Amino acid sequence: MRSLVDWLNEATPLGPPWGRLIVVVMLFVLAALVARAAERIAAFVIDRSDRRRQDDVADTGVITSLRQRETAIGLIRAAVSYLAFAIAAVLAIGALIGSRGLGTIIGASFIAVVVGFAAQRFLTDILAGLLMFFEHWFRIGDSVVIEPWKVEGIVEAVSLRSITVRGVSGEVMRVPNSEVKATRVLPRGYREFDIELYASDEDGGRRLLDDLGALVPAGATRFVRRPHVEEIERLDDDLYVIRARAAVAQGREWLAEELLPRLAEERAAEGLIVHGPVVTPVDDHATQRFARALRAPHQARRRP
Repeated sequence: MRSLVDWLNEATPLGPPWGRLIVVVMLFVLAALVARAAERIAAFVIDRSDRRRQDDVADTGVITSLRQRETAIGLIRAAVSYLAFAIAAVLAIGALIGSRGLGTIIGASFIAVVVGFAAQRFLTDILAGLLMFFEHWFRIGDSVVIEPWKVEGIVEAVSLRSITVRGVSGEVMRVPNSEVKATRVLPRGYREFDIELYASDEDGGRRLLDDLGALVPAGATRFVRRPHVEEIERLDDDLYVIRARAAVAQGREWLAEELLPRLAEERAAEGLIVHGPVVTPVDDHATQRFARALRAPHQARRRP
């Protein structure tokens, strides 16, 4: 590096200070080019994977694999960018003050303490990000709620320092890795609800839920699946329980919990609704786990 500075001072009409400045600018320009190239390569690899597997987008296993790959590529891209600028900074300091001056600064205890405090948060974020990545807390494309900040949305990008989450309304939120205390992940990306309507007439109750399914707003950020009747059980001569299932996007739970019951009350004929509709969030995988947990103690007591 010193020889490059000397060559610039000798080969150009600029004075000695300008040669050093030119070298510093070149170093950071080179680091920026390396970071940009890493970003372009990462985008190319992700787009190529998407095109190669676009026929299998409905396959849950394929989607999971793509999300894991995007997450790994994002971390590698961020690591390359940080490393390029860190090397450029060290070489720039060496070009400005020389090797002896650099050793003096590194050896100075006061400067070392200041740099240590400044780098503490940065290193904590990096360590937390690596641990979350290797423990598979989440992937790019997952629907998450980050605690304790209640940041809710889709993981859009990850780096060694922070997580970028896009909310259902379009806002972009960034959380430092060290500030993530816990994450709640929706594996399917949406929340399912069971709907139970106690009605005095079977046909009237079914028609009411069918009408509600046609009225509610549908889409990727609204009702992912409209309400549909799954089961009707007769409890008495004039009492039926009609069970339906619906799914809404994360962050729009109020559509199922508030809007749906309100529409049911407004659209129902007089005397049709005996009780409800009762809207309950459900997850089939969680139901199976809880059912297994409930069976385990009973099976243990039956053993001789």
